[in-house]
Amino acid sequence: MSFLPAPARSMPRRSVIRPLMTVAMLGVCVGIASYISLMTMTGQSLDDEALAQAKADRNDFFPWIFLAAAQHLPELVSIAAAVLALVWTFRTRRWIPALAGLGMILGANFTTQFLKRVLLEKPDYGIQQIVHNSFPSGHTTATATILVALLLVAPPHLRAKTATWGWFLAAITGMLTVLNGWHRPSDAAAALLIVGAWGVLAVLAIRFADAALSRPGAHPSDVYRRVRQKMDARRENLQQREDRGDSAFIPPAGSHQQQHNPHQPGIGQPGPRGDGNPRFGTQGPAAASYSNAPYVNAPYPQAQQPYPPAGFQQNPYAQYNGPGHGHRAPVHPRRGTVITLLVLAIGLAVTVALMPSPAVAGTWAGRATVIAGYLGIAAAAALSWRSVARWLRSLS
Repeated sequence: MSFLPAPARSMPRRSVIRPLMTVAMLGVCVGIASYISLMTMTGQSLDDEALAQAKADRNDFFPWIFLAAAQHLPELVSIAAAVLALVWTFRTRRWIPALAGLGMILGANFTTQFLKRVLLEKPDYGIQQIVHNSFPSGHTTATATILVALLLVAPPHLRAKTATWGWFLAAITGMLTVLNGWHRPSDAAAALLIVGAWGVLAVLAIRFADAALSRPGAHPSDVYRRVRQKMDARRENLQQREDRGDSAFIPPAGSHQQQHNPHQPGIGQPGPRGDGNPRFGTQGPAAASYSNAPYVNAPYPQAQQPYPPAGFQQNPYAQYNGPGHGHRAPVHPRRGTVITLLVLAIGLAVTVALMPSPAVAGTWAGRATVIAGYLGIAAAAALSWRSVARWLRSLS
């Protein structure tokens, strides 16, 4: 049985292609949502009717204290998640996930603003309540990115709960942007999908960094440790030379210099037993220390110790252990939840779109439209969080 440390593993090609396929799938979903909600008259009418119904329901079903809290809940969630992420980062010293989370926050928010202000335009079909383009939602993106960053820096045993609460709070934040009259349902859903794509890219960056740091001596602290060891060895070698001088003096038996100085004649040099070898001869000072000791214990007693020696610690930054290794946190939300939410949202939207009379706020069709929008937001959040949590399972 070998006690040697396992060699560093490089990331398999499958571990790179499959996350990129997930990112492409989320990007395709954003493209489909943008085409339906912006470029088609049916999509625009359903989106605007859901917004009108949400505004009408504010005063009918929700008390004023709830509406006042809903105005500030996204900011409160963002602040609380950011503080908790900082605490977990400094307690666990997960600097690489923290940097990846920061890059994810910047990238997702930049993507949202670029799509909204530069790339996408909303044609005017005479049915929209808000003239300018609001797709995707910047409010939802800002809060969701901080929640995903919290998931990246969460300890392994808390990832399942963090994913569940992150999905729930992100979905609630997206729904509140509709209830507050800030955005349409498609805006919030697309923002959550964009955040999920950038979250998968952040996980992929963490896995690349962990695979690189798992190589022996790759971490800066290992380089510094090797330099210190070389300096100490050189200093000890010079000290031994000064203590030895040019004479062939053999220190007395039991002295520190005799036991640890490999440069003394007869000390630390392999050779046969006999009178000609001062280590094992029956004459001289060296005989007192080695004559009664078995050969396996002299002159290299450290050779008999098993590897790794006591106190040996693997590189704490070697987190990547390949697919199927390491802590595998449960994935939340589950695939059945995503499929159920998507089927319900699409089913309600298609039913309302195929009705002969248009949906009007206060009617059954209007309420079905806004419910479909809320279900779509929850489905987008579930799909995004599942995609990120799935690739976090192989990280320790």
